[in-house]
This record gives sequence, C-alpha cells and structure tokens, in this order.
Amino acid sequence: MRHSNTLALAALAIGWSSSVALAEVTWEEDVRPILKTHCFHCHGEAGEKESGLDLRLHRFVMQGGESGAAIVAGDAAKSLLLQRLVDGEMPPDMDKQLSAAEIDTIRQWIVAGAV
Repeated sequence: MRHSNTLALAALAIGWSSSVALAEVTWEEDVRPILKTHCFHCHGEAGEKESGLDLRLHRFVMQGGESGAAIVAGDAAKSLLLQRLVDGEMPPDMDKQLSAAEIDTIRQWIVAGAV
C-alpha cells in the first residue's frame, strides 16, 4: 500500500509541475500582446516614444526610458512600468486601461525574471 501511495504522489507531482510549466508567463506570448493593445500607440508605434520609452521589443523595455528602468527583473515593487499600471497612471486614456488580470500577468512575468 505504501508503494502505491508513493506512486500516486509522484504522479500528482509530475502533473502539478507540468501544469505550472504551462502557466509560465513569457514576453512574446503573454506580455507583448498586452502592451501592444494598450501601450504601443504612445510607446513605439510610428516612431512614438513618450518619455523615451519604447515597449515594442523586450530589449527596449529592459532599457527603460527617461524616468529610468521600466522593469527590474525579479522585483515587481521596483518596476516603474508595473507601478504606473497599478496606480492607473498609464495608460492615461481610460479606454485603454489594463484589466486586473493583464496587470497580474505582467507582474508574474517580472517576478519570474522578465525573460
């Protein structure tokens, strides 16, 4: 009986780790589409780079803008982009505001290392 319990626990652990891996947030699949919808019109599209911040590419986001680092990999609290989104400062157009789920996706990406 003990052996079958161990096998059952191992199967659960494998299933759990697989589902965690599937839930991993990535720049290209999860974060970039959110920024494209809500932010590109002022931060990248047609040469627009308000505050010197270009959000079109990962490397540009990691460079930051005139206010400093937009993202601090692994530290959501120090990531200016996330702070501005949470505070509702960005985007300024109320019709373009991110949902709580979209903000949480960006937060998860930052905490996971922003890769």
